[in-house]
Amino acid sequence: MLLKYEMFNRKSISTPMETNLRLCAHERKDLEDPTIYQQLVGSLIYLTMTRLDILFAVGVMSRYMQKPKKPHLEAIRRILRYIKGTVNYGLIYKKGEECEVYGYCDADYAGDHDTRRSTTEYVFSLGSTAIS
Repeated sequence: MLLKYEMFNRKSISTPMETNLRLCAHERKDLEDPTIYQQLVGSLIYLTMTRLDILFAVGVMSRYMQKPKKPHLEAIRRILRYIKGTVNYGLIYKKGEECEVYGYCDADYAGDHDTRRSTTEYVFSLGSTAIS
């Protein structure tokens, strides 16, 4: 994916999304060809099956599939740069480890800049490995 979207030679970064990033559906002009953005988001959605660390960022970016803007494309490219630096990350399930289920959740109030909807996130772990 990094080669296909010409991100292999870019510098890697340590986070998939800027802290306190505020994207808007109405800022700046539409991309001339939204196909690249839509293909990137689709590829990243597929990758989230094994990479839970990008799940939130990809979910936010999928909100702009209909009319993506330049800042949205830049944010997607940031996720790719993060993936470049974390290509060896993945889920490991260890045999014989304690099998207790743990769950955590968090939410923001009216955090979506466009709709003022809240966002809730959660993680469930089986032992020390995230499963959802």
